[in-house]
Amino acid sequence: MKVNKFMQKHVVSVGEKDHITHARQIMRDHNYQILPVVNAYDCLKGIITDKDVMRVTSTRSNVTIDGFVSDVPLITAEDDIRSVLRSMSELRLRYLPVVDKQACPVVTGIIGLTHIFTALNEKIPEKKIFEIMKTDVETCERSDILNKVWSNLLNSGISGMPVMDKKEPVGMITIHDIIKSGYARHSRAPARVEKIMNTPLYTISKDETIKACIEQLLRLNVGRLCVMENGALIGMMDLYDAAQIMIDT
Repeated sequence: MKVNKFMQKHVVSVGEKDHITHARQIMRDHNYQILPVVNAYDCLKGIITDKDVMRVTSTRSNVTIDGFVSDVPLITAEDDIRSVLRSMSELRLRYLPVVDKQACPVVTGIIGLTHIFTALNEKIPEKKIFEIMKTDVETCERSDILNKVWSNLLNSGISGMPVMDKKEPVGMITIHDIIKSGYARHSRAPARVEKIMNTPLYTISKDETIKACIEQLLRLNVGRLCVMENGALIGMMDLYDAAQIMIDT
């Protein structure tokens, strides 16, 4: 199956000389995790991610995007979606831009993990969540200062973590929650996690199938689910875990 059957053709791009604050505003307003970055000739230079945006504080609002551009593989409409799925899993990206085959690659669309999971729905392996879930789950407390969680998310390579009230999971906080909240990292009145965390907490049983997990992720439009047993958090499943198991089969 080829990318052209499932890609989304409406794409919002930013220029490499635009300010980071411009990219941040677009992500905040439209719930985007990545934005394609183009040069003055509309050629794709790479992408900027929500994590890149978080690395710049509000006190440096004149910083331009070109210093934070990440290279990405050039995906075309004729590529097979399984090869694209592999790239997304390796890079831990939920979306990749689609370009034409010219020497100056022009963005013609975007494809996401959700598009690929929908396309491969009938080929999801018959495995249970407990067989592949992560059991070493990084968490934070609802009373934690947001700056601490901000740093942990940037340094850990993950995009979200469960929020705990002592031993009970009560919510989720993600990079996008922080961006959308508008809280500055060096605010004079630091916010606490509980002010912006997502509730209710979305959970799933360890005995559910991978297919049921993917269907729930797509239905809820979230990137991760907490795996619970007898009211306790025992693991985590995210879109990349699901992508990896589909690649390995």
